[in-house]
Amino acid sequence: MPSVLSTKILTESQTNLLLNANLSLVQYNAIEIKPLYSPDHFHNVYFENAIVTSQKSVDFIKPAKIERCFCVGQKTAERLKNHGFKVEVIAEYGSDLAEVITRKYSDSKFHFFCSEQRRDELPSELKSQKVSFEEIHLYKTQPNLKKFHRNFDSILFFSPSAVKSFFEVNSAKHSKLICIGETTATCARKFSSEVYVAKHTSIESVIVKTVQVLKQ
Repeated sequence: MPSVLSTKILTESQTNLLLNANLSLVQYNAIEIKPLYSPDHFHNVYFENAIVTSQKSVDFIKPAKIERCFCVGQKTAERLKNHGFKVEVIAEYGSDLAEVITRKYSDSKFHFFCSEQRRDELPSELKSQKVSFEEIHLYKTQPNLKKFHRNFDSILFFSPSAVKSFFEVNSAKHSKLICIGETTATCARKFSSEVYVAKHTSIESVIVKTVQVLKQ
């Protein structure tokens, strides 16, 4: 039975997708989240335009009042909508979102809610095009180092931070690395040539790709 290591704790339904495909699963959180704001910090605080690039950010800003949200990923969009926010634009990657904002909304002012370790592409592009925005760091990620004394047929990665955390104390050997997006894959390619990218930036898409790769 092929073995899978997930660097993120999966939900029960996500776990079952792998187990029902006759794959064995080990899972842990390769990174830990440290909040930089209390849960009620943004209660009833008004923002006209919010840039949101992760589902984790939604948990911090859900008490706020936001006119329009510009986000990365369908899952982030769904979570925003579930909290009653209007989602103006959904993009697959931060660079794609920056392109839309600079082309269609360059006269607006934005608040960019993100991690302290956020990627540079989106803010760099906004700055280069002189789009007005304020960056608010909601949380920071810390590595959760765990040494594995066995090999896995496949390892699932959901962020560059998780890649760095895993490889700080482990090696890939002959594992196939399945990544949630191209940004994560770029980081993974520094450690292995056996890197595969999910079709969509969702955990479920990573699982589908894993099953395809291990069953081919």
